Amino acid sequence: MRLSTAQLNSVMLTSMQTSTTGVNKSFMQMSSGERMLKPSDDPLGSVQLMMLDREQANINQFQKNISNLEAQLGQTESHLDASNNAVLRAQELATSVLNASNSTTAGREAIATELDAILDQLADIANSKNPNGDYIFAGTLTDTQPVAKDPATGKYVFMGNTDQRMVQVAESMTIPANQTAGEIFFAGGSDIFNTLDQLVTDLRDPSVVQDELKASVTNAQVSIDDTMGSINKVWTEVGGQRNALTMVDGSHQDNKLLNDKLIGEVKDLDYSEAILEMNTQMAALQATQMTYSKIQNLSLFKLM
Repeated sequence: MRLSTAQLNSVMLTSMQTSTTGVNKSFMQMSSGERMLKPSDDPLGSVQLMMLDREQANINQFQKNISNLEAQLGQTESHLDASNNAVLRAQELATSVLNASNSTTAGREAIATELDAILDQLADIANSKNPNGDYIFAGTLTDTQPVAKDPATGKYVFMGNTDQRMVQVAESMTIPANQTAGEIFFAGGSDIFNTLDQLVTDLRDPSVVQDELKASVTNAQVSIDDTMGSINKVWTEVGGQRNALTMVDGSHQDNKLLNDKLIGEVKDLDYSEAILEMNTQMAALQATQMTYSKIQNLSLFKLM
């Protein structure tokens, strides 16, 4: 088989171009520290990287959700603690109403004044807002004040709903972001606001005699006990949810580390292999260049 000068030049130039491309690729790989410079370098690895990157993005979003949810649940827990303390004090005051020392007008007024302050405190807690200005305990009606006094009746009413806003913290796991004033202060037909408000009214009404006041106190004590039960029930749920978040976040951290390792195995460059490959390509390039130079110098006239 005979090769023309043009064919020989084409073969040599193609060989040099291939070796040059290989050397440049090795330089770029070592510069970036990555084995794959484009998807065609490793189609299967590229698909694997795409899946791992997507999973890492999902985990990052879940962790953001967990962080935000942890802050919200922590705020809820703080309000539940304050509510519990307020109701405990209301319980003490209600019990003390029937003491002989508090049967005077001044004694009754002192208790009524403190119970009134507790009512205001509980209403403030029920109407708490988060940093975004949303009502925490209004259910999904976050722009509606959950507890208010009806101007027509003078009674406290729950204006929110008992729906919960669910937040996804893992592929198949959601946790509620909120508890509601309805579940805490208006649970099971009990109504701590209007019951205490009625007790305050009775304490300030001189016409309410001791037997009638005793009935009002008994009614308040039942409502207080029910509310304390509701608070502790919700408090336990929130504590369990925070524990679950800690465990799920730990699992996400482990998965991220594993994915980072897998990504590194697929993506990262083995420098010893890259150097060996570059040296091989450079040697091939140099050999081709020398061969091409010698062929170019060949001439029949030099042999005459």
